[in-house]
Amino acid sequence: MRMASNCYTCIMDRAKFEGDLVFSDDAPKKEVMEELLDFMACHKGGVPALVGTERERILKRKSGRDDPYRDIKAESNRVAQRLVPLAREFYEQSQNKLEALIRIAAAANSMEYGVKGHDFDNATFSQVFRKTLEERLAGDLDEVKRRLEAFDRILYLTDNCGEMVFDLFVIEKLEEMGKKVVIGSKSEPILNDVTAEEISALTNTPVVPTGPVVGTTLEDSSPEALKLLRDRNWLILAKGMGNFETMSEYDDQLKGRLIYVMRAKCEPVAMTVGVSRGMLVVRPV
Repeated sequence: MRMASNCYTCIMDRAKFEGDLVFSDDAPKKEVMEELLDFMACHKGGVPALVGTERERILKRKSGRDDPYRDIKAESNRVAQRLVPLAREFYEQSQNKLEALIRIAAAANSMEYGVKGHDFDNATFSQVFRKTLEERLAGDLDEVKRRLEAFDRILYLTDNCGEMVFDLFVIEKLEEMGKKVVIGSKSEPILNDVTAEEISALTNTPVVPTGPVVGTTLEDSSPEALKLLRDRNWLILAKGMGNFETMSEYDDQLKGRLIYVMRAKCEPVAMTVGVSRGMLVVRPV
């Protein structure tokens, strides 16, 4: 997916949001914004998530903080842990177990900060989570079910902290169904995404690092992750808009074994997918 007109302002808005997280003075915030503007002027029409990756690199360098979202990530995990029993109850009461897992995974992708037009608050998420699980889910569920039944091996590409707590529940159930799962997570902190090191501490499921970028690219992935991405025996379940923005560049290479799961939180992603902004989406490619 390539930059749309509103991607430029969205990326800048998030830079301001993040600058407010790490700086008390305006001068360094201004420096971050100006350096990002210079970069964007020289990289028109790129992949939004990769432009966002450069924003994160600028912010880290200017602030000297390797994980600006550390506190938010920890709070998100605590919120999600309190809601796991609700997800478990929803799953156990559902007649269609595979659809229930997809719904849990998609609903969890609501846990995102700094996206223009998407309001999220840890303090109120517990009040809306059950309703979120029952929202309309856009996508070909029959094809998703067919693929989940046909593949014995799944590469599960994670997105945010908080969300990943629910992902671990989904993965647990997939493994109980006899699936071999490998988790792909970031090789270092970026945005509020979970890293391979962080998620490895919480699960016995194998984890491979997917690179230091927003989303997942073949160029930046570790050799272990790249091997699975290219192996046609592995189904790829990709969480979140960053993975959609980056991996849609490889749709032709991954056709028939890729499933995107997300909330379409921004207008350009929603338009590309063909849904209304804010909808839960499962998209087999």
